[in-house]
Amino acid sequence: MASLHRATRSYAVIAVVACTVLAALSAAVLPTVPSYDPWSWIVWGREVFDPHLSFVVSGGPSWKPLPFVFTTVWGLFGGAAPTLWVITARAGGLLGLVAAWRLAGRLVGGGRPGAFAGVLAVIGIVLTQDWFYYWLRGTSEVVLIGASLWAVDRLLDGHKTQAFLLGVAAGLIRPEWWPFIGLYALWLWFREPEFKSWRMRLLILAGLFSLPLLWFGPPWAGSGQPFLAATHAAEYNGHLGSDPLRAVIGRGIDLQVLPALIAAVLAVAIGWWRDRDRLLLTMGVAVAAWWVVVIGMTLDGYPGLERFFLPAAALTCVLGGVGITRIALLAGEASGSWRAAVVAGVAAILVAVSIPFTTTRVTEARAAGPAATQAVSILGQLSRAVAAVGGHKGVFPCKSSFAAVNHSVQTALAWKLHVTLERVGTSMSAPGVDFIGPHNATDGGPAAVDPRLTRSQTLAQVGVWRVVRLTDPRLPDACDGH
Repeated sequence: MASLHRATRSYAVIAVVACTVLAALSAAVLPTVPSYDPWSWIVWGREVFDPHLSFVVSGGPSWKPLPFVFTTVWGLFGGAAPTLWVITARAGGLLGLVAAWRLAGRLVGGGRPGAFAGVLAVIGIVLTQDWFYYWLRGTSEVVLIGASLWAVDRLLDGHKTQAFLLGVAAGLIRPEWWPFIGLYALWLWFREPEFKSWRMRLLILAGLFSLPLLWFGPPWAGSGQPFLAATHAAEYNGHLGSDPLRAVIGRGIDLQVLPALIAAVLAVAIGWWRDRDRLLLTMGVAVAAWWVVVIGMTLDGYPGLERFFLPAAALTCVLGGVGITRIALLAGEASGSWRAAVVAGVAAILVAVSIPFTTTRVTEARAAGPAATQAVSILGQLSRAVAAVGGHKGVFPCKSSFAAVNHSVQTALAWKLHVTLERVGTSMSAPGVDFIGPHNATDGGPAAVDPRLTRSQTLAQVGVWRVVRLTDPRLPDACDGH
């Protein structure tokens, strides 16, 4: 048993190192630039140690504690912080695939069937909605999948402390994790002898306390609003339409490809019917419970976006790989001496039947690379536009100076101008400098301009960006940028 634990620890360490190296290499060969939300975490992380900036958590997207912990450290590395965060997120995403492969293989029983189930689980996850976009652009969603699946893996391996800490890490990305962490903490506290010591109980309390501390503390310090993340989430209606319940259920179904969902249900049903497999049943119940939490929060006024279902979808893909493999194995058991051929044939048929349901996701995945390349080009041109107008000093000659830009580029421009997010708007409501870029799905539309700003002066034209100084002729313009 000791040798098994050492092997497991070694495997986990090797996986972390390998995924980190691959993520670092990906930054050298793939288009690497954060998307809207990650830029905000990077800006906030810089504010912690930068003596020229105040810590202001406002003017951007919803607060996420775990990314902020990393970006605070990466902020010490100056201009490398954006790339370091993307590498971090990509490593987390790759680790999620490793965990999916391990879990599916374990549930099938290892060997070639286990490897096949693991491959199907990995394919299912990378074909979940926008996975390639999340992975390329450094969002927290792929880290969430990684932390969630590794928490399950560590629990099944008997590493209860690691499972708890990984659950806490996931809870610092999505609050839907909180009830699951709370129940697990109660189980450890009252049922596990190794958690009777004061050190282990202190660890449990510290982990639980870190959730409200990091979710509410920094926003309170940086904006005066401890519940800023919840407020932002509630203010965004999620475009749920007139029937939020139907809309959110549809999003949960659509997140993973349909064959993975069907095969997952069959995996749980077959496991319980044939073997009374409590582990598969528990995983199925966990997926359903996550759905209940997300749906409940949606009906309470939260946006119910597809990505809120991702931990459940990832586990669904694991169970889906198990389901297809188990069906093929069952067919083989009934075929006598033709068992191997029947297993392979049924598996091939099931995969072939599933392919038509994946074509749209494959197309979306293939489009993620060119879109990221375009984003790198556009933001590179934005950097040159910032330099062309004199950088921070040219745009912000006074503390009251203001700038605006296309909606989805706000957080990136704040980083490039070395200011807090509140200094860069997505509407031109006061005299200042307007960065006008292309109107597309990635960058959003240009800033809306107050009709009182009638005086316009083009300061620079760099690539797709036009930098314009807008003023009100009735007002002095000494602080409106150069």
